[in-house]
Amino acid sequence: MCAGLWCLVEGDASCKTKLDSPLDGTECGADKWCRAGECVSKTPIPQHVDGDWSPWSQWSMCSRTCGTGVQFRQRKCDNPPPGPGGRHCQKSSVEHKACEHPPCPKGAPSFRDLQCLSYNRHANSKKKGSMLTAIINDEKPCVLFCSPVGRDVPVLMADRVMDGTPCGPYEADLCVNGRCQKIGCDGIIGSSAKEDRCGVCNGDGRSCKIVRGDFNHTKGMGYIEALVIPAGARRIKVVEDKPSHSFLALKDSSKRSINSDWKIELPGEFELAGTTVRYVRRGLWEKMSAKGPTNTPLHLMVLLFHDQSYGIHYEYTVSLNTTQDRSSEEPREPEYLYIWTHSSWQDCTVQCGGGERRTVVSCMRIVNKTMEAVNDSYCQPENRPQPQVRFCNSHPCQYRWVTGEWGSCSVTCGKGVQQRDVVCVYHFQNGSLIHTRDLYCQGGKPPVVQGCEGRLCLTLWEASEWSKCSSGCGPGVHKRTVSCTNPQGLCDPLSQPTQEEPCEDYSRCYEWKTGDWSKCSSSCGKGLQSRVVQCMHKVTGRHGNDCPVTLRPPTYRPCHHGTCNDKINVNTITSPRLAALTYKCMGDQWTVHCRVIREKNLCQDMRWYQRCCETCRDFYAKKILHKS
Repeated sequence: MCAGLWCLVEGDASCKTKLDSPLDGTECGADKWCRAGECVSKTPIPQHVDGDWSPWSQWSMCSRTCGTGVQFRQRKCDNPPPGPGGRHCQKSSVEHKACEHPPCPKGAPSFRDLQCLSYNRHANSKKKGSMLTAIINDEKPCVLFCSPVGRDVPVLMADRVMDGTPCGPYEADLCVNGRCQKIGCDGIIGSSAKEDRCGVCNGDGRSCKIVRGDFNHTKGMGYIEALVIPAGARRIKVVEDKPSHSFLALKDSSKRSINSDWKIELPGEFELAGTTVRYVRRGLWEKMSAKGPTNTPLHLMVLLFHDQSYGIHYEYTVSLNTTQDRSSEEPREPEYLYIWTHSSWQDCTVQCGGGERRTVVSCMRIVNKTMEAVNDSYCQPENRPQPQVRFCNSHPCQYRWVTGEWGSCSVTCGKGVQQRDVVCVYHFQNGSLIHTRDLYCQGGKPPVVQGCEGRLCLTLWEASEWSKCSSGCGPGVHKRTVSCTNPQGLCDPLSQPTQEEPCEDYSRCYEWKTGDWSKCSSSCGKGLQSRVVQCMHKVTGRHGNDCPVTLRPPTYRPCHHGTCNDKINVNTITSPRLAALTYKCMGDQWTVHCRVIREKNLCQDMRWYQRCCETCRDFYAKKILHKS
């Protein structure tokens, strides 16, 4: 009984144990208790001793031979063991951590599937219809459910999956002892340690910066380079703003790629630039993401088909140290990327009878978001796409009428006639024509002569000057008067000029804004009042220089408060400096910088004076006393 503590779990018919001994002092019989794992007669309680842990054991073997698995190590509460009444060791006696092996071979069964397959071997079943595959229950991710291949009939095979089984297909969490456990960035299972956005375990996110932006391109057909994501980038995310007929594409320096060379991939996970890129496509909407870090640059491209791409948003983080190190390096040669692209369409192979048009496949070099055609030897020949083909000129070769251009009217003013050539020809497949007799062409012969009217005697339309744009700040319209001066009103309505057109005018977006007048600079006699006058945008409130100078309101105006006999002759106060002396000062606003403002002789500028009025007032007061 004292060798191991067994417990009955509520709702379970069987007892469970962790193989730990009961605490010393646990009764095990009449006048007996447990001591050091043995049931002995009760003796006087020895000295109070708290238990302490032994050193950790070595880590166990990894639970898997490829991919991510689990290791554990143990320790015992026997250094020393707790005495009667002593405290038992705190925390867990077992610790788990994740262990990494090279990725499992592509196409190999998952770890969970292998556990289901083991039940096939136990049953000695070789029938294809009875092969088992794993089914994940979202509510019980660490319970092993299997189903026959091709059927969705989950069968409970084990209360728990093997340690190290992923909780889900796209999750890093692992099952340990039948429970889904999170893995900290320190590799310890159950740890709360997390990577910050820079990939630093338990970091504060200050060692990197976020790079984000948008790319919009709506013209052209083929691959357009949008961005080069540098090596070392983390938390990469590329998302289409709206569904579109374009495709996102990625390519690294080792020629691994997604959706390049005119080959569109199915959604899934791909290994590029030393990281796993997850590609999601739902209908016409796409997203690419990767945890990073990348070990080579990634080229982000957009494959356009129909001259429309509603734009993409991208963001990633890059280390600040990496950015600084690169800035100190000597300039390097730009990295070139070579891809096949369909550059243009060839002419139709025939003029009639049905032919083909093919695209011209060219090798293009991409650098700094520009493309240029290069020799085909730069691109990989095995990735060269087949030309796209369209049928053309499907109309049959036949006899047909060919008409010439109409000649000039026989008169320059009034009613007349004009003529043209009309001949019957046979159209060969190579595009050549031969003149034949009119009787071979079907249908009526097009007219050779038609009526016309000389226009030189008609008065042209007269249009006035355009009015000013209706809006002085943004889109608007401007108008003009269009009239026909011919007494008979014979002006051609088809040639009438427009009377209204859209326009844009931003010349009146800025206007003068004034502040309140200050108090008079003198309490008696003549003085000055000042105010702030600024040129500001009507909508945004930004400062500018586009206000009309002639309309600028005055900054100063005279003021008078009766006659006085002060030491200072108030009748001579006409300078902004003296006006500033009586400015209602509430103290310096820029305490740290005001001494420099005074030393640089900037107090005479009202803008600086208002921010450092106390220091500047003292400066001018001393100046005036010195002069007097």
